[in-house]
Amino acid sequence: MRPAKFTLFILIIFSSLILAQPPTLKLATYLYQFLEGEIDGARLKKVSGIATDLSGFLYLADTGNNRILKITPEGTSVKTIGGFGWEKEQFYTPLDICTGSALDVFVADYENHRIQRYDKDLNYISSLYSDENLEVTFRFGYPRSIGLSIHGDLFIVDGENNRVLKFNASGDPEISFGDYRDGSGRLLEPVQLAIAPKDKIYVSDRRTHKIFAFDYFGNFLFDFGSTLLKEPLGICFSSEGRLLVADASAKQIVVFDSLGEFIFKWSMITPQLGEFKNPVDVAVHQQRVFVVDNDRILVFELK
Repeated sequence: MRPAKFTLFILIIFSSLILAQPPTLKLATYLYQFLEGEIDGARLKKVSGIATDLSGFLYLADTGNNRILKITPEGTSVKTIGGFGWEKEQFYTPLDICTGSALDVFVADYENHRIQRYDKDLNYISSLYSDENLEVTFRFGYPRSIGLSIHGDLFIVDGENNRVLKFNASGDPEISFGDYRDGSGRLLEPVQLAIAPKDKIYVSDRRTHKIFAFDYFGNFLFDFGSTLLKEPLGICFSSEGRLLVADASAKQIVVFDSLGEFIFKWSMITPQLGEFKNPVDVAVHQQRVFVVDNDRILVFELK
């Protein structure tokens, strides 16, 4: 009889532990979705980047249509620019968008090998190209992602050389990091970067299934996520300092603290709508989470 009682006792404890786990949807509650139809003359096509400004407006890199959209949090179009080309206000595979200040919007114009800068109303300001006169260490090609620090420095994921470059507010290069010289901090296929509230630089790496953390001067600090992530793509920080990761192949959003400790994850939208299909990027404004999933925007409330 003792073995039976012991087994029953273990089952009761195990069942209690399962029931005690908080349901994921109470941590991230689905609110609504939008942009499944046509907007400004075209349906969204291979959207790869999303960002929010301080007022809550959203900016989308509609990669397949080579355009940038500014929309309200409810999905109403405010302005659209772009179309295929090499001139200003034209793009060739725009991959990422950044609204690191209250005034500027930066676009990683991948196939044009440049960063385009606009004001918050999407009026063109300037472009940043790689200069052949620079040292090889500071040249970039196929920019995949950008981030603007509170100090006005621009960080660029250099897709051609699998590293990150830092440019100062004057557009001059200062450091490069994450390449073959960085040992454990070497990036193999960096996709997107995010700047933490305390100036640490975080980079998602598709090939290693990790998030890499560097200090503001490019020194490697640590990495995390390899046991939880399958294909980390878009990343962003909440105002509380939590890192949200769009894990595309695993069809989930994973949340870590700034030290890389796992907090929670979710893959279910609602029981009726099912799971994510292909979450590629994520943005946060206050407690609202905006997920780019299969060319639609899903909106959640983060607890």
